[in-house]
Amino acid sequence: MLRDHQGTLIRWIFGVGFLGLSFRCATTGYNRLDFVLLLIGVLFLVIGIVFLWKTIFHLATRPLMLLVDSIFFPGGELPKPVLNLKLPAYYLNEGRFDEALIEYRKILKYYPDEVEAYEKTIWLYLTVFKEPREAEKLLRRAKRRHLALHQGISLLVEEYRDTEST
Repeated sequence: MLRDHQGTLIRWIFGVGFLGLSFRCATTGYNRLDFVLLLIGVLFLVIGIVFLWKTIFHLATRPLMLLVDSIFFPGGELPKPVLNLKLPAYYLNEGRFDEALIEYRKILKYYPDEVEAYEKTIWLYLTVFKEPREAEKLLRRAKRRHLALHQGISLLVEEYRDTEST
């Protein structure tokens, strides 16, 4: 963080210095009708703008970004992502099980009462990843939340528990 501030300070010092040299050379060149000095002033102006470009760009685009944010996010940033059950379903259809599991875990993090996410995550843990302990944890968590999961999910977990115990 300190390094960023130091870099910004150095850019500002050089940028303002070159802009000052540009002004001095340009006004002196104009008063004396010296085109070489005038061109040197223009060159210093370009160099000064290059040093200050990051700050200038930020200051120029900030009002536009605030306008766009106020139109699309009038209440500010969203506290949690929008619920999207289609993305993990797409991953399941494509056979991208790791990505589907990651997406369903995100859904459970932000939407802990989403029944479909519990069911699909439990199914993935049992049938694809062969991790019945994780599936049991999720099933217990869903029961603590008093969610009405499909009976097949509970039976599937019990079936895996029975095959493990024998």
